[in-house]
Amino acid sequence: MQTTSTETLSVSFPTLYEHIRISWESIQAEHRKDNDYLSYINVGLQELSFYDKYKGDDLPAKFRASCLEQRGIVDLIADKTLPVAGARAEIRTVKSPEGYFYYFGVLPVSSQFCYTFIGDCESVSREFYEPLFDKIFESLQYFGNPAEAWKKQQEAIEALFSKYQTDTTTSATEEKKEVESFAVPADGREHWQIGDHTFVLTAQPELSISDGDGALYVRIDGLAPDDMDQEQSDLINDYEDRKVYLQFYFKGIYNAGIPTGRFSFEKEKENTYLSYLWKGGFHYLQELSAEVTLEDGWLGINGYFNEYPVRLAVKLPTDQLDWTKYRFLSEQEVDTAKPAIVHQLWLKDPYPGLIHETLQPLTHLRMLSIDFPGDSKQAGDFKEVPVAIKRFGELTELSLTGVTALDSLPKWLGDLKKLETIRLSGSQVEGIHPYILQLPVLKNLYLSGNQLGSIHQALPPRLDTLVLSGNQLSSVPESVLRLKYLNIEENPLKQLPAGLDKIPRLYLELEKKRSLLDYTYKGADGLGTVAYDDQRFYAKQDSELLKILEAGIEGSGLSRFKEGLVDRSRKSVALATTTEDDYSEKGNHRFGGLPDLPAGVNYPFFTDADGNEQGLQFIAQINCADVAHLQDYLPRKGILYFFIKDQEEMGPQVWYYDVEDKDLQSAAALDIDPEFIYDDNGIYTPFRAESGKYASIPNLYNARSLYPELSELEELYDETEELESRLKGHSVDPVHTINSYVFKQHGTPEMEAVDDKKGDPDEWTVLLCVSSDRNTGFNFWDAGEIYFVIHKSDLEKKDFSNVYCGLESS
Repeated sequence: MQTTSTETLSVSFPTLYEHIRISWESIQAEHRKDNDYLSYINVGLQELSFYDKYKGDDLPAKFRASCLEQRGIVDLIADKTLPVAGARAEIRTVKSPEGYFYYFGVLPVSSQFCYTFIGDCESVSREFYEPLFDKIFESLQYFGNPAEAWKKQQEAIEALFSKYQTDTTTSATEEKKEVESFAVPADGREHWQIGDHTFVLTAQPELSISDGDGALYVRIDGLAPDDMDQEQSDLINDYEDRKVYLQFYFKGIYNAGIPTGRFSFEKEKENTYLSYLWKGGFHYLQELSAEVTLEDGWLGINGYFNEYPVRLAVKLPTDQLDWTKYRFLSEQEVDTAKPAIVHQLWLKDPYPGLIHETLQPLTHLRMLSIDFPGDSKQAGDFKEVPVAIKRFGELTELSLTGVTALDSLPKWLGDLKKLETIRLSGSQVEGIHPYILQLPVLKNLYLSGNQLGSIHQALPPRLDTLVLSGNQLSSVPESVLRLKYLNIEENPLKQLPAGLDKIPRLYLELEKKRSLLDYTYKGADGLGTVAYDDQRFYAKQDSELLKILEAGIEGSGLSRFKEGLVDRSRKSVALATTTEDDYSEKGNHRFGGLPDLPAGVNYPFFTDADGNEQGLQFIAQINCADVAHLQDYLPRKGILYFFIKDQEEMGPQVWYYDVEDKDLQSAAALDIDPEFIYDDNGIYTPFRAESGKYASIPNLYNARSLYPELSELEELYDETEELESRLKGHSVDPVHTINSYVFKQHGTPEMEAVDDKKGDPDEWTVLLCVSSDRNTGFNFWDAGEIYFVIHKSDLEKKDFSNVYCGLESS
C-alpha cells in the first residue's frame, strides 16, 4: 500500500494504482494497463450542503438520492455501511446501462463537512475492485482544520478561474452613463419605460435554446404608446406601426435551470461576445447602452437609448426551456446541472486537474470541446485525453485544440462508435491509431497543426472531410481519393496519388499542385488546347498604346522600370457606363438590366434544391464588333453575355452568339419578374457603356512575389499612381475592363482560375472585370469587383463554357 496525504486527509492505495494526483483537498487515483483505463477513484473533502439539492429527510437519504443522479441513469445494486476512521460511512453501489460499476461513499466528520469516496470500474470487474474500494476507504484518516482547508481550496479555485474567464460585468468607459443595477420588482409587476413613454408588452417573451450555437435566445415584443407621433419621433421608426422588439442571445448563463448573468452593452456592443442584441421598430440612430440582467427568472434592462432612459423588467417562462440543447461553457455551470441534461460542453482554457472530475458524471454528452488558447498557462499540464471520455457512448463530436503537450490519442477513442467529428490541433501527436480510423460513422476529421508524419491507408468508411494542413506529411494514401474535402496545405509533400485533383474541394498550394499532379489544362471541351498568339494580349504590340505607355513611364519618373513595365502591360479595353438604357437599341454594350438575346433563346435559369426555377443575374453584354478595333483577341463580331447566380455562389455563365443586331429580341420584350432572379439584388438598373483602348499595368501591391523585377515599385506609391492617372487620361474611365490586371490582396485572378481549373497562370486572362458601379447599382460585397477569367485557348476556340468567376472586396 502507498499512502497519499493532503492538509486534512490521508488514504492508502494498492500499488496497482500508479497514477495518483492531488488537487487541494482531493486525491485522484487511476489503475491502467497498457495505457488502457481500468478503474478510477476520487476521495475528497466536501461541504454537507452539497447534498441539499437532492431529495431526502436526512443526510443518508440525500446521499443515496445523489448516487442515482451523479453518473446519469443507473440501477441500484446495494446499500451498506463501512467503519472508517472510528465512524460509520454510508455506501451505495450502482451500475449503468453502459456497463460500468460505481461505488459511492460519504463520511460525515462535522456539522459542516464530510469526506466523499467515488470509485468506478467496468461492471464485469466489480468482484475484483469492490473489495479494494472498501479497503481504500477504510484506510482514510482525517486531521487538521477542514474549514480552513476548504476556504483555502475555494479561494485557489476562484483565483485560478479568474485568470482566464471573462467578466461579463465589464467596466464602463469614462463617457458611459451611470445606471442602477437591476432588481426584481418587489410587486412582481412587469414594465417597459423609455424616457417618459410607457411601452406595452404585447406578448409573453419568446425563449428558446438554439440547435445551432446552443445559446439562449430571448425576444421581447412591445408597442409604443398611441400618443407617440411616428412621423416626428426620433425614438421609433415610421413604418412598423409602433411595433418594437428587442432580441438577445446569451451564453454562459446556466445556474440550476435559471438563466443568470449580467451583461454590459455600450452602443449595442457587448465585448465578452457572450451576448448579442438585435432590435426592430426603433429609429435607426437609437443605440442601446445598458446593463442587461438575467436574475431569478427575470430579464431586466437599466440604461439608455441614446439620451432616453430605459427601464425594463419582464418575467421569463423558463420552465419551457429544453436545456439539453444548451452549450455549457464552464465547470461552474456544469456543477449546478443534473448530468443527464448536459449534452454539450465547451471548455476554454480549463484547469487540467479538474477536467476529469468535471467530465466523470457527464455520460450523456454529445459534444465536447476542450480548447486552450495560444497564451494558455494551463495547456502544458494537459498531457493525455481524460479517461472519463471513454464512457461517453453517445458522443458525436470531440474537439481538442491548442493541446500543445498532448503527444498521443488513446486507442479507446475507437470504441466511441457514435463519433461523427474529431478535431485535434496544436498537439505533438505524430500518428493516429488505425483502430480510431475504423469508427463506423466518422464523417469529419480535422487534424491541422499537429506533427503527423503519415496517415493510415484505411480511412473511416463514411469519411467525407479530412483536414491535414500544417503537419509533417510527405505523402497521403490513395484512400483519400474518395473524399469530398481534403486540405493538405503546409506539409513537406514529396509525392501524391494520381487523381487527387479530382477531389471536389482540394486545398493545396498551387505550386505543389503543378509540381506533384498532372495540372495540364485539357480545354473546356476536354479535347486539349490549340495554339494562340499570346503577343496579342500585350500593349507593346500596339504602337499607339506603346507610345502612350512609354510617355507615361517617363513622365512619372519611372524610367528605370521601363522594360519591366512595358513587358508586363496588357492591351486592355476600358468600359464606363454612361446613360441609363431604355432598351431602344439592340445589341449595344450594356451593364445591368436585361440582355438582348437571340430570337428563340430563353433567359438562363437553374433549378434549386426545392425544385424551383431561379433566374441568373445578368451582369453585362459586350458587342464584339464595337470593340474589334480596340483589340485582337475577342471574336470580331457577335455578342458576349455575362451571368452569375449571385455574389456568394457565383456560378458563372458566359454565352457567345455570332448574331447580327437585327436578329436579337429586345430586352424590353423579356417578361422577367425581379422575384424570379435568384440574386437578392433582383434586376440591376440598365446602363449603356462607352469603350476605349487602354494600357493596363500590373497592380503592384504584391509585386515582390508576383513581379520580382518590379518589386521596388511597391514603395513608390505616388509615382505608380501618377502613371495610372496618365494612362487613364488617354482612354475612357476604366470602371470595367477586358484583359486587365485586377487588384487582389493575395494572388491574381489568373492564379485563382488555375487553382480551380488547372493550367498555368500565363495561359489565362481576364475576359471581363466588373466593378461596383453607382449607375447600375452594382455593389459587390464592400464596393468590390467580380472578374470572369478564361483560358486563352478556349478564347481562341470561342468556347466560353469553362469560365472562372471570382470576387475581390476590401
